[in-house]
Amino acid sequence: MTNLKITTALLTVLLLLSSCSHKSETGTLFSHADAIMEEYPDSALRILNLPPEEIEELSDKECARYALLLARATDKCKLSLLPCDSLLDVALHYYDNDEKERAIAFLYKGRLEAEMNSTEEAIAHLQEGLIILTNLPKEAETKKNILSSLGNLYFETGYYEEAGKVYQELYKYCTTDRDKFIALHAISSYDYITSKEDSAIIAQHKALNYAITSGDSTMIASALLSLSLDYYDFNKVDSALNYARKAIASVPQKENKGRYYYNLGSLLLETEGDKDSATYYINKSMEDLSFDGRYLCLHSLSDLKKEEGDYKAAIIYLEEYISILDSITTAEQSTKTQQLIYGHKTKMRVREEQLRGQRIQSIIIINASIVCFLIVLIYQNRINQKRRKQFFYQQALEQTKKKLTSLQITINDNQAILNLLQQKHCDLEEEHKNKEKQIKIREQMIAQLQKEKLQLREWLFTQSDIYKKVYSLYNQKVTDKKNIKVLTSTEQIKLKDTILSIYADYAAILRQKYPRLTEDDVLLLCLQETSLDPKAIAICFGYGDTHTINQRKSRIKQRMNVV
Repeated sequence: MTNLKITTALLTVLLLLSSCSHKSETGTLFSHADAIMEEYPDSALRILNLPPEEIEELSDKECARYALLLARATDKCKLSLLPCDSLLDVALHYYDNDEKERAIAFLYKGRLEAEMNSTEEAIAHLQEGLIILTNLPKEAETKKNILSSLGNLYFETGYYEEAGKVYQELYKYCTTDRDKFIALHAISSYDYITSKEDSAIIAQHKALNYAITSGDSTMIASALLSLSLDYYDFNKVDSALNYARKAIASVPQKENKGRYYYNLGSLLLETEGDKDSATYYINKSMEDLSFDGRYLCLHSLSDLKKEEGDYKAAIIYLEEYISILDSITTAEQSTKTQQLIYGHKTKMRVREEQLRGQRIQSIIIINASIVCFLIVLIYQNRINQKRRKQFFYQQALEQTKKKLTSLQITINDNQAILNLLQQKHCDLEEEHKNKEKQIKIREQMIAQLQKEKLQLREWLFTQSDIYKKVYSLYNQKVTDKKNIKVLTSTEQIKLKDTILSIYADYAAILRQKYPRLTEDDVLLLCLQETSLDPKAIAICFGYGDTHTINQRKSRIKQRMNVV
């Protein structure tokens, strides 16, 4: 009886310690997620991805803090805030109007409502957040985020004057070059929509300057593209074309260039009437744009083909354009339906959680009694098991001694076999070293023969008449690049036959390994094996400078990299 009381007391202490340990671990997890949030939001989101049963065990304070951390990580990862809906309600219920956390909860609740197209509710939540922050002047970062979201909602719903005031207020709270760029870009959009031409251009130029100062090539390209679009809408087409080209030159290599190509293609078609270049850039934009963004390109290509008289191709592009528009309309309708379904599921889930909480409270007492009884039984069972294990241990010890004697005999036999195998291994290593020496000698011979082969090919080429022609053209002294003489078409054919006959085996290898290469690509790669410099190679293809050759080399690299 005394042992049972002691066991019960120990069990109670262990449960209390376990509860305290759980709270400590939860606080550490939340602190770690908060610490890495700015630099690694995706990692923070993975840390905060708790299973529902763990979320149910959180206290009101922990749940409110968890809601803000989860919403913040989700927002930074640019994911939907819908899964945070019921948790944000908990945070709004827990925090008071004099706490910054309530303003933060209103920020994410407003963005969630905006995501669900509940604009009025979103604006109301954001305004509530601003009211709370009037007494918290140090929370500039939170106020900046609320102003940004509120200004965008005003702008999207047509309240342009209110949006302009909010954007001007937002700019006051911007401290970094990136934030100032975003605020000025928004101010420029307001000036543009209210037909303030000069103000819109000036604000966008200021935004460009901040983007250049920050060194962020993506922001620079975006600012240049916005200037191009603004100049076009203000009927300054030449300036629009100039900034469109600068935008393409500034956009990072890994950035999607679809909208940049489409803008330049459209401007080229309107300003210069250059249909070939316009078609090229519009087709390039289709390669980079998403499925939804291709419909404008298809419409432009359909108009181009109609002007050229190719009505069959124009109809094909038009049919693809209509197909994408139908898909976009269907997707938008599906998204609205999903939002309604998710909203209903969220309300049902909250109700289920409330009922579950009530059931859990009544079950915990029963489970605690059962657990205590089971622990006593387990403890007694372990004592019995320990006694049985001691008996089996004595038997196993005697059997082990017998096995040790047998194993020692086996070890001696295996040692003798091992010595024999080691001797054979040494012999094989010696033979392997001799073969490696022979391989190295033959590799050196092959390398020497390859070198002599290249020299002979070079010598054969230099003895040809076409080489002498190229050499004379290369050494011509002309001050004006337009007067540079290059190989004629006949001479280019003669050069091609000469090179492909001398480097026939190398050309065959290139065609087999890279089937996407054209004959001119193979010829250029063979010419690079000669002693000709890039300018001489450009003359061989009929060009006066190396710019076109460099472009061709870039295309060759792309074709060689495509499997």
